[in-house]
Amino acid sequence: MEKCGHLKITSCLLNAENPLRAGNSSIGRLVAASGRRRLWEERSGAAVDTVVIHYTSAVAVAPEAPFRKERILKIFCDYGVSSHYLIGRKGGIGRLAPEEMKAWHAGGSIMPEPDNRRAVNDFSIGIELMATATSGFTPSQYSSLSQLCRSIERRHGRRFLYVGHDQIAGERAVALGLRGEPKTDPGLLFDWKRFFADIEEARRTSA
Repeated sequence: MEKCGHLKITSCLLNAENPLRAGNSSIGRLVAASGRRRLWEERSGAAVDTVVIHYTSAVAVAPEAPFRKERILKIFCDYGVSSHYLIGRKGGIGRLAPEEMKAWHAGGSIMPEPDNRRAVNDFSIGIELMATATSGFTPSQYSSLSQLCRSIERRHGRRFLYVGHDQIAGERAVALGLRGEPKTDPGLLFDWKRFFADIEEARRTSA
């Protein structure tokens, strides 16, 4: 457990040195089996100024227990993808990749107009919320998300842009030939109005 200001963040780094269990193996062994040492890479040098909000679950492989952390982490390892943070249903925060590194969470992507920057992984931090298309999000998740985002802003010394995965990797990205299938998360059940109100409150109380 590490502390980031008043936030408590558990280390769950997706690298070959991690002994934590993920299914019948460990994260480390699963990452090593992919031929990699870690599921992230060096950034290109672009300034980091964006947070991409996602949801994730294990519902496709374990519908009876879609929010089992070890199963979700195994999916990341199996598919060779990553994000910087994972927020559980009770608000617990796990760090999956260092912020200063480029995680593989956005894929083929383009920022909304008029920004239009492509390859959003290069300048973004990815945050995954444990949820499904129909579960919605818990009050604890909204609270942890806003606090984490404000912590990110303070450490980077700037206000960030906030977008959903569906806003940067949806039908527009498909039409531009950036990806084959559109992403739909965090979806219609994510309350953007609540999130932005929470962010503003976090900014006021931590100024």
